[in-house]
Amino acid sequence: MQEEHRKAIQNNFISLVEQTDLEVMVAALYEKGVFSEQMKEVYEDTNKDARNRKRLLYRDITRRGPQAFGHLLDALRENGYWDFVRDLDPNSSLHLRRSRNPAPGTSKSSGDSNFVSIRTEKKKTKSGSDVNKNLTTAPTPPAPPDTKDAVDPTEIPRFEVKKSQKFVEDNNGGIALYRTRGRQRGLLVVFSYIEFDGIEPHRSGADVDCKNLKYLFTEMGFKVLVYQDLTKEETLETLHGLKEAVVGVECLFIVVSSHGHARAASSDNDFRCRKGGLVSLSYVLERFNNRNLPALRGVPKVFVFQLCRGSNQDYLTLPASARMDGAEGGGVGGARTAADGQPCPSTPPPERLLPQPLERDLQDRIYSDILIAHSTIPGNVSYRDEAEGSWYISALCEVFAAAAHERHVEELFTLVDQRLHAARRVQTSSVDRWGFNRRLYLHPGLYDPDE
Repeated sequence: MQEEHRKAIQNNFISLVEQTDLEVMVAALYEKGVFSEQMKEVYEDTNKDARNRKRLLYRDITRRGPQAFGHLLDALRENGYWDFVRDLDPNSSLHLRRSRNPAPGTSKSSGDSNFVSIRTEKKKTKSGSDVNKNLTTAPTPPAPPDTKDAVDPTEIPRFEVKKSQKFVEDNNGGIALYRTRGRQRGLLVVFSYIEFDGIEPHRSGADVDCKNLKYLFTEMGFKVLVYQDLTKEETLETLHGLKEAVVGVECLFIVVSSHGHARAASSDNDFRCRKGGLVSLSYVLERFNNRNLPALRGVPKVFVFQLCRGSNQDYLTLPASARMDGAEGGGVGGARTAADGQPCPSTPPPERLLPQPLERDLQDRIYSDILIAHSTIPGNVSYRDEAEGSWYISALCEVFAAAAHERHVEELFTLVDQRLHAARRVQTSSVDRWGFNRRLYLHPGLYDPDE
């Protein structure tokens, strides 16, 4: 198979798995000779999870010779998957078509258990033009550059995202919930910096973090945007451009992954962009406060910073007898272990005087509904496995995949730190809450059609 065709399948891999009918595609591809009778039996084995069988199907297609891609397009076209034909083949004559005809047998996603797929149900609701008239379309976000984060079917994350089977309800008198039941569940925006033009070391393994995050949040029903290796100017431009794109989402996740540097005489940190520019974390947070983005007042905003916050690498050395039950070892010193930054003195921002409010003005706080998760504590390094990705993001993906269906986000981050400690021992994560006063459940795979 040509490299461009293989990449086209990689770029659409998750959507193909989620939105196509396994039985229909197996029959069509077998008929065209892509798979033999013996190979077909693997995809028809009902003792195995249907979603995993579909993953295997689309992974194997990339290995079935130069004609397999054309046969895949024909199978998709014959069964009404017009959008996929357009997405996979830019030269397709189907680019003039606008709507996807539902494929036979796709009224109920094959292999789905007792959950409702946001993606599948959303496709159903768009089958009629009358429904579309009642839906609010979010503004188009800045287009990511040609990122290298496409999910390679040979490297699909091995964790399975458990789906919610029911909504968590508000309990009278307790802590209220953020509302997360609609189709626009959320948006994940990832700023990942791997190459620095020789100014700082290449961040091997950071690409694995991108793949894992994209897979996790797509499975949970989020829209995902990944921006990789932007310069400082491009980063600032993108942050400003997101201002309109995030309106209407029920929750927002922002992930920044780079080399980090502690600011002198300040609790703030900078992260490195391509070509050497530095951007402060406080600047990122400020872009999404209630003054600069009032449309997101009351909307939960979760920031995850995977970067060093200093150069401290201290840790305790305990005797073997003091080892805690359940500890898996880990720690630093491995050949693949790297840190994401070092201290970099910089000038703290000048003090800013706020205008005095008029007596008749109603005063309110600038920051609210913000949760900030750091991969490490102030002054310390953050570790990364050069083959498996950063310690923290790896733990985050594992925990969210296993427990987001029944735990709220603050509990999830507590479990992330527990997992980080159990697996790696020496790194401590931290979480700050800025007016984040409700419980946030992500309800992966579930939505209320009336929302």
